[in-house]
Amino acid sequence: MRNLMSVRSGAFALAALFVCSPLTAQDKKDLAGQIVEIRSYNLKPGTRERFHHVFVTEALPMLKRWKVDVVAYGPSLHDSDSWFLMRGYTSPEERQRSEDAFYGSDEWKKGPREAILAAIENYTTVVIRVDTTTLESLRRTGRNEPAVKEQAKHAATASDLNTLTGLNQDYIRSVQTSDVQRFREILSDDFLCSLPDGSLIDRKRFLEQTALPVQISNLEAHDVNVRLMGDFAIVHARTTFTTVDGRAASGRYTDVWAKRNGKWVAVSAHVTRL
Repeated sequence: MRNLMSVRSGAFALAALFVCSPLTAQDKKDLAGQIVEIRSYNLKPGTRERFHHVFVTEALPMLKRWKVDVVAYGPSLHDSDSWFLMRGYTSPEERQRSEDAFYGSDEWKKGPREAILAAIENYTTVVIRVDTTTLESLRRTGRNEPAVKEQAKHAATASDLNTLTGLNQDYIRSVQTSDVQRFREILSDDFLCSLPDGSLIDRKRFLEQTALPVQISNLEAHDVNVRLMGDFAIVHARTTFTTVDGRAASGRYTDVWAKRNGKWVAVSAHVTRL
C-alpha cells in the first residue's frame, strides 16, 4: 500500500499544564510511549464486510507472523464505508523498515494484497506518539472483550484519538493560513493562550492576532504525543518553522483539549520558541 498522507500536524499553541517535580524513571517511560500509526480507509460502497473478513482471516495472521504489533482495527463508527487499522512501532525508523519488508514480500504480494486493494478507494495515514496508558486502552479496542460496554468504551478511545489528531492538523494549518473561521470552531469560549514573550491572551485577542499576516512559514510538528484522560487530553510536540528573515527556528507546544457536549475544543495553549 502507498502512504497517501503522513502527519504534518502541529500547532502553534494549545495548552499548558506543567508539573515541576522531577520525573521518575517510570514517568519518563510512560511519557516516551510508543509510535502508533493510524490508517483510516475509505472503502468502496458495500465492500466493508468482505474487507474486514479478508483482513481478519488472511492479512492479520500474516502481520502477526511478521511480528507486526497490531494495536487495534475494525469498522469506523462514523459511516458505513470506513475502516481503521492501528499498528505500534518503537520508532519511525522501525516502522519504515517493517512496512518496507512486509509490503515488499512475496507472501503479501501473492496473498491478500489484491483483495485488500480492490476494496479501497483511498486512505490517510497519521503517525503519532502516545503514552503507555493510552496505548493499552487502544490495544484493548482490538481484542475480543466479552462486555459490550467495555468494547464501546475502548472504541470511543480510538475514535477520540483519531479526532484529536485531525484537530491537531487543523490547528497548524489554520496558523499557517490565518484561518480565523476554523479557530472559531475549535477554540472554547474561555480559551487562553500564553505566548513566547510571556503574555497571556484570551480567545478574542488570539483571533485578532491570527487574522494578521503570517510571519512564519513551513510550520511543522514533530514527536507528537497525545495523552488521553477521559474527557481531557494533552498534546505535546516539537515545532520547526522558518522566520520572516529566512532563518530556521524551532520550539515546543503543549495543547490542552476538553470534550464538552460531545465535542473536543481547545481550552488553553502554551508555546515556546527555542
